[in-house]
This record gives sequence, structure tokens and C-alpha cells, in this order.
Amino acid sequence: MFFRNLLLIIVAYLLWQFISKAWKFRKLILSQRDEILNQARSAEKQRRAEGEVNISSNKKSNTSSTDEGTYVDYEEVD
Repeated sequence: MFFRNLLLIIVAYLLWQFISKAWKFRKLILSQRDEILNQARSAEKQRRAEGEVNISSNKKSNTSSTDEGTYVDYEEVD
């Protein structure tokens, strides 16, 4: 009975050690990922000049359509 309880305590301790190391490893990986993302963002900000505006558009411009609108007569009101 004593050896069974002792074995159970040892197994629980080893399991606790394994879980805690896995949790620390997970936190380490997440912190490194965040550092890499922050470095990439700061490099992107430094690459662009201050005041520069970039406009990206997936819409194709249709230059063949030359619709200038319709003429509306203007009348001044007193």
C-alpha cells in the first residue's frame, strides 16, 4: 500500500514537471513569434518615407469609358 502511494506521488510529480515545461515552452514560442512580428512591423515602418501615401487597389481602371456627365442648366435665383 505504501509503495503504491509513493509510486502515485512520483508519477504525479513527473507529470506536473512535464506539463509545466510544456507550458513554459509554449510561452517561449509565443513570445518569440510576437517579437518577430514586431520587428517586421517596425522594419516596414522604417522602410516607408514619412508622409508617403500608398494606395493599393485591385479594381481595374476602365479608361475607355469617357462619360463626362449630363449638362444641367444653371439659373441664378434672386
